[in-house]
Amino acid sequence: MASGARIFELLDIEPEIKDSPDAIEMPPVKGEVKFKQVSFAYEPGVEVLHDIDLTVNPGETVAIVGRTGAGKSSLASLTARFYEVDKGEVTMDGYNVQSVTQQSLRSQIGIVPQDPVLFSGSIGDNIRYGNMEASQQEVIEAAKTAGAHSFITRLEHGYDTPVGQRGGNLSAGQRQLICLARAILANPRVLILDEATSNVDTNTERIMQKALRRVTKGRTCLIIAHRLSTVTNADRIIVLEQGRVIETGSHQELLAKQGLYYQMYEALSLPGSAT
Repeated sequence: MASGARIFELLDIEPEIKDSPDAIEMPPVKGEVKFKQVSFAYEPGVEVLHDIDLTVNPGETVAIVGRTGAGKSSLASLTARFYEVDKGEVTMDGYNVQSVTQQSLRSQIGIVPQDPVLFSGSIGDNIRYGNMEASQQEVIEAAKTAGAHSFITRLEHGYDTPVGQRGGNLSAGQRQLICLARAILANPRVLILDEATSNVDTNTERIMQKALRRVTKGRTCLIIAHRLSTVTNADRIIVLEQGRVIETGSHQELLAKQGLYYQMYEALSLPGSAT
């Protein structure tokens, strides 16, 4: 009875983000993402983003970097409308994300989070969640693109290998590669990697970097990163500090400025650095 009561309490919770009564279906997009004078706070009066103006062009790979708490992941969450902006607006191909249905918006966005979410079932099932209509060959091709195929085929049951609760029988790197394959299978116009390489080993990071060079072609990609080694090839790098954009440019341009990005990058070479 106690368990049943908890289930009903959960079912009775009203979602904070709701479609407006006149929300429209967003058509297939090219992938332009704009932040127009966006300010945002998780708690009233404590802003984490201040007057953000940012345009990500269709097909462009943009990296968002900064110290812990700078507001990087908040930008990713607002793009997918997991939260509502307090001021300004976020648009995709000119559509305010608050004016379209959440399903039509999020179906065109693929997200690879810092902590990958896997479900009970097989490895193949978990990849197929990106596109439930996908064939087995399409699942395999997505895994190959993500760099996951080789480790999957070395498992005793291959793609039929059962995944334990939250993927407990797989390494952090293996879980992340499966999550990337799932996002690839969905074939989104906008791909968001939110600290996707922060918990993986160096070898897995290298595999993911190679995969991303293939995946980002032809689609808009936002890379939220703590490890600067993952963003050096981005078309553009945005540096956040205390919720504000303070630098923008390519890797080489930002090094030449010798600002915050330069300081963070130089810290990579320091003994014992965790960056």
